[in-house]
Amino acid sequence: MKTKLLYFLLLAFVVLACSDEDKNPDKTLIGTWELVTKGSEFDGASTFEIIADGTIKGMNAIRKKDSRTVLGYQSIFSGTYTIEGSNLIIIKNELAYLTNPDFDYVDKEDLTSIEGYLDEERYTINDSYTKLYYSCGPNELCSPPKPYLKIK
Repeated sequence: MKTKLLYFLLLAFVVLACSDEDKNPDKTLIGTWELVTKGSEFDGASTFEIIADGTIKGMNAIRKKDSRTVLGYQSIFSGTYTIEGSNLIIIKNELAYLTNPDFDYVDKEDLTSIEGYLDEERYTINDSYTKLYYSCGPNELCSPPKPYLKIK
């Protein structure tokens, strides 16, 4: 009887220890996240990669409709991130973006870099660490939140 109880307690400990590690946001959020907006002529994709060393890089790209084929870019960025509770905080310190209003997208090398750029964005992490929601700032006009989904 004591042996069965010991095995049960050991099994319960292993299960609980594994589930805590699986919910570690630092490990769970590492990877590529994406939000796709369907358009009438092409799709917009906002993508970022969270890297284990504390850095992040991302882009806003235009794709062929219903495809992963990138036609061009609207912006690219890099920076760092931190996790505070259920919030992912991204500090963008490098940005290049589309400045010509006559174009919907351009090649990466045609984006304009901003010197000394610094910006912070916040995302709410859902309880299962499967979705990220942009946290609209107090003076921003935002549409209803759509989730970023982990794709890699």
